[in-house]
Amino acid sequence: MLGLFRVLEGAEIKGVVSSYKNTRQLVTIDTISMNWGQLVGSIPSKASLVVKMVTPTDPANPALQPLIVAGVDKLAIDLDLGAAWTESSGAFALAPATLDLGNLARAQLRVALAKVPRDLFTTTDRSEAMAQLVEVETGAIELSLGDRGVVDLVVAQFARMQNVSRDAARGAIVAMIRAQGEKIAGANGDARMAVDALAGFVEASGQTLSVKLMPRAKVPLMQLMQLSQSDPESALAQFRIEASTGL
Repeated sequence: MLGLFRVLEGAEIKGVVSSYKNTRQLVTIDTISMNWGQLVGSIPSKASLVVKMVTPTDPANPALQPLIVAGVDKLAIDLDLGAAWTESSGAFALAPATLDLGNLARAQLRVALAKVPRDLFTTTDRSEAMAQLVEVETGAIELSLGDRGVVDLVVAQFARMQNVSRDAARGAIVAMIRAQGEKIAGANGDARMAVDALAGFVEASGQTLSVKLMPRAKVPLMQLMQLSQSDPESALAQFRIEASTGL
């Protein structure tokens, strides 16, 4: 399968309409486009993915029930992913990574990694790849989330579940965010700023939440992944955090 990367530069699907599972609903694919290049061994070190499609919300999927209840029967998906590795510096960047969900939300993520070794792209052995990952360091991480209706949807769903007004539901959600954030943030002032920004994002609809994490020193990727699971407070302490909300 890896050999296909050498003879193909990409793949594309355009203008496809098909039935969704065994229903009368339709999936409309405008474009699904994949491109890759800069092969290192058999593995591309540069790739992009673009998806533009409309798909029904599946009533059988529990995660989509809030959308079904809110009357959202279709999802317009606009996805744009790009990733590239630079051999001279060993830097790897995921940028852009943009997901647009029509009238619900728009998210954009940028992730930078440093000291990514060439051997990580040439090995197909899992154990060798894990050994190479030990060298990788985490760089800056940036996230922006634009509300186009998802906050109101969450508030309405919570109001129905708790049988309270939407204003009361919004206030309760904000209070929960602050309470849970207090546990995670501890004495970390930067983390508290992020919690305040998230609470403000929920307090008023139609805003954009922006969060940027910058390493205070060397942050090995594997160590960060382990800390994120076992000690989230220590994981956050590895970064300087900037967070804000705005229209």
